[in-house]
Amino acid sequence: SKGSIPLKFKAYGVTTNPASDTEPDEGQNRSGKNPLTGEELRTYWRGIKEVDGFPGALLRLHLLTGGQRIQHLATLLTSNSGEDSIVLIDAKGRPGKPARRHVVPLLPAAATALRECKPAGEYALSTDGGVTHVGATTLSQWAADAAGEIPGFLAKRIRSGVETLMAGQGVSQEVRGRLQSHGISGVQNTSYNAHDYLAEKRDALRTLFNFLQRKTGAKVVPIRARA
Repeated sequence: SKGSIPLKFKAYGVTTNPASDTEPDEGQNRSGKNPLTGEELRTYWRGIKEVDGFPGALLRLHLLTGGQRIQHLATLLTSNSGEDSIVLIDAKGRPGKPARRHVVPLLPAAATALRECKPAGEYALSTDGGVTHVGATTLSQWAADAAGEIPGFLAKRIRSGVETLMAGQGVSQEVRGRLQSHGISGVQNTSYNAHDYLAEKRDALRTLFNFLQRKTGAKVVPIRARA
């Protein structure tokens, strides 16, 4: 009954979907609820500031863009790299649908980190001139090497740590979701809301950067969430 199905497939006479009875492995879908604390994020930031060359620049870019999914950042195309923003291709959670373009603004420090990665060729983040992209596992290992003595460090804890920190600093759930490219669903968001949220994302990243730069013990004043 679905018009988009080619006629040649209808001749098979399939009337049921055997895959519809399968259930996902919830063990694989369970998120690790162990985000880095604010102080651990500061410790990590101090560590990666000391790392020279391409590895250090890449780690700084990852953190200063809000802890984007490593596999998405690693495959950043040079053609999608700009001075003020980058565009990541996000296909997560969209089976059968085209990948979504995810625009991430760059603060000056993040733009500097991207330039230090020396984008060239097809892939912006590469050790062979852009022929192939850096591996997600490589980035994760470099992060672990720079993490020092943070107990139980895993690179995925950066992402959840950034979101937790932003929540504590008053960044709204809407903006956090837009920045980290969580699933955007619902008729209102997918069909009616065309706002790009770039200004709000940039403000959120500035909140993160200011926190990382603030010396330990300095007074923290959360920003007010927008009405």
